[in-house]
Amino acid sequence: MSLKKTITAIGLLATVSLLSVSSMAKSINPKELKQTLSQKGDIEGIQELPVENLMLVKTKSGQTYFVSKNGRFVFQGQLIDTWFRRTIDELSEARNAHRVPLEKMGVKLDELATLSFGNQDIPKQATIFVDPNCGYCHALFNKIQQSPEKYNVDFVLTAMLGSQSLLESKRLNCAVDKSKAVIDLMNKTKLATEMREDCDAKAVQKAPIVMGLLEARGTPFLVREDGLTFNGLPNDFDAWLEME
Repeated sequence: MSLKKTITAIGLLATVSLLSVSSMAKSINPKELKQTLSQKGDIEGIQELPVENLMLVKTKSGQTYFVSKNGRFVFQGQLIDTWFRRTIDELSEARNAHRVPLEKMGVKLDELATLSFGNQDIPKQATIFVDPNCGYCHALFNKIQQSPEKYNVDFVLTAMLGSQSLLESKRLNCAVDKSKAVIDLMNKTKLATEMREDCDAKAVQKAPIVMGLLEARGTPFLVREDGLTFNGLPNDFDAWLEME
């Protein structure tokens, strides 16, 4: 990276830090923001970025600038995605910035506490970070258990809700019979009783680190196979799996 680009990136990080100060201010939606920024020229589109309270705005005349979500701060410059070594200055690029394929980040599921569920004869659809005691996770479990033949997903155990979640995550990860462990996870049962002696409990502790890199705010946190992410419980899980 050139010195000029490095200085630009540092300036961007500093600006984003300033934007976070205004995070308690009332946010406005893209439609309201478009009206507020109309003096900048005809707006082609606005796309929220995977940076808290930051949006990319593209004018029809070709200008690109970045705006805090409450519309207070506007700045121009380069936004550089250091993970994928690319500059983001188009609406399509901003949309794609929400896609972070785990394999491209070097995340190896076999190094995490992972349980597989569903129809192994269809392509894998998503990796889902879950806490055994997360209510929204169990709402998602209930949904996909209704038609298990439709899904092929991996659950990554992560303890976000305290010591009991950590103990249960370790138990499920160390179970000899993974099929029973999946049932236990999804139904809060205790069918898996035999544990592996060589189990590495550290695998459970790695998941929050990965979630931190992905800026996940809690569980469930979903990562589709093409890298599209979603924090929380989708209103329509099937639609999320198929959306462009």
